Amino acid sequence: MSKNDVSDKLREYREACALSQQQVADALNIERSTYTKYETGKTEPNLVTLVKLAVIFNVSPEALLPVLVEPEKRSLRETITADSPIFQLSKDERGLIALYRVLDKDEKRSVIETVSNLAKKQG
Repeated sequence: MSKNDVSDKLREYREACALSQQQVADALNIERSTYTKYETGKTEPNLVTLVKLAVIFNVSPEALLPVLVEPEKRSLRETITADSPIFQLSKDERGLIALYRVLDKDEKRSVIETVSNLAKKQG
């Protein structure tokens, strides 16, 4: 098991979701440099941060953890195609979704209400 298993997975999932390091850092409410250290293996995110990252990437927290048995060599990029729902969104939409996923229940309700009100004004 390589020291960089977690960091490699973070980079692959972030890139598969077409998110920038800044977008993920914003969703976590941390500096981009802190997130960069996660991807380079200089530091590792704590458990709470790993769970938040799993929510952002829409995967189980276990998907971000190192595996004890070497799986078949198949990258995440090979499993996600251009037809995957995440690629039907613009970069801004993906960024908004990443930010939304880390909000608590009341904050999500507030966002939905605000967006609904904005849409009503447009309609």
